[in-house]
Amino acid sequence: MNLVLIDASLAGVSGDKLISAFASASGRRKDLESAINSALGAIGRTGTEVFFEEAESHGMKGLRLNLMVPEPDGKEEGGVKKAGEALEILNAAAEAIGLSESGKRQARSTMELLISTERAAHGVEILHELGSIDTVVDIIGTFKAIELLGVESRAFFTTPVAVGSGAVLSSHGLLPVPAPATLSIMSRTGLPITRTEAQQELTTPTGAALLATLTAGRVQIPPFRATSGAIGVGIGRRELGFPNITRVILGEPLAGTTEEEIFLVETNVDDVDGEVLGWIFEKLSGVAEDVCMVPMLTKKNRPGHLIRVVSTADSVGKVIDAILEETGTLGVKVSPWRRVKVAREESIVDVNIRGKPYNIRVKTNLRTGSCKPAYDDCKRVAVEEKMPLRSVIDLVRAELQPKEKKAD
Repeated sequence: MNLVLIDASLAGVSGDKLISAFASASGRRKDLESAINSALGAIGRTGTEVFFEEAESHGMKGLRLNLMVPEPDGKEEGGVKKAGEALEILNAAAEAIGLSESGKRQARSTMELLISTERAAHGVEILHELGSIDTVVDIIGTFKAIELLGVESRAFFTTPVAVGSGAVLSSHGLLPVPAPATLSIMSRTGLPITRTEAQQELTTPTGAALLATLTAGRVQIPPFRATSGAIGVGIGRRELGFPNITRVILGEPLAGTTEEEIFLVETNVDDVDGEVLGWIFEKLSGVAEDVCMVPMLTKKNRPGHLIRVVSTADSVGKVIDAILEETGTLGVKVSPWRRVKVAREESIVDVNIRGKPYNIRVKTNLRTGSCKPAYDDCKRVAVEEKMPLRSVIDLVRAELQPKEKKAD
């Protein structure tokens, strides 16, 4: 699975910055300009033209979108559209620019999200800023840029989104930042918000809607390597005092790994008998993912132990109860962790030891191909054959060596 990370953590996301970022990543800005301008001509907007220019914002280089709109400006009264009319124009433009069926569906979903949000936030059928040709260009241009980049079938993720603070002047009057439409989109679609002190509107409704359509609010990105050269930077027009950018990063997940959330449960004890500590090991067997106890010095130089238990979300409650009940400690510390887990496969192999066949469970690391025999099975053979455990493990590994070479 290839993936795309949209980085809106510094200066948020807007339609013009997102389309510019994808154009930057693809290196096909001229093709994108031509496609958008042809589509604008096909829907009767022959006087409207777009072009991308190389730009820089506080040392970050990328592309900036320029939209040339003849008078009357698309944001004046003559450019205001009713919701139904705006959707018709978008559909015609998506057809004219040659979007795939999937791209057309996503473009419609984005505009419908904007329309429904405008209705919910302001109770009107008239779209002001969202009814301008800017919005149509941002939507069809973004999905066309994604198709030119060839990443339309990849999984999209987002960072937490910077939204800004303060107030913004709109056709509805002075509004708080994030604007009601932007906040509504983010709350309805699960887009994560990150706090910023910038007294600016960093994320626009169109940017939020595009981000929601592409990522569905996904932030739990697996560990990945960025693809060489596959980073795009979109530059905004306003001066913020820091880089006004949105980035897209293409990557490849680390092979043979998955990511999951786990919990670390810890407590310090200095008055628990060794037998009780051993019993905790037994009691948590099959419940916790891992248990360890580290000798330490506690307050007043008393010898004690740090109990550390790794647990999944399903069993963390049982782990906490067991520690509290068995140790009498006054409390435990619980913290969430992200665990990168290598995919493994367990199989049973037939091994001949001293002329006798034994079934030994073996775990294979699917990332490296290395194999490890199960301790319990090797212990059983060691007892039956009256052999050192290490000798049994070495014999099993010797039998597995051809398999390991094959896996490598």
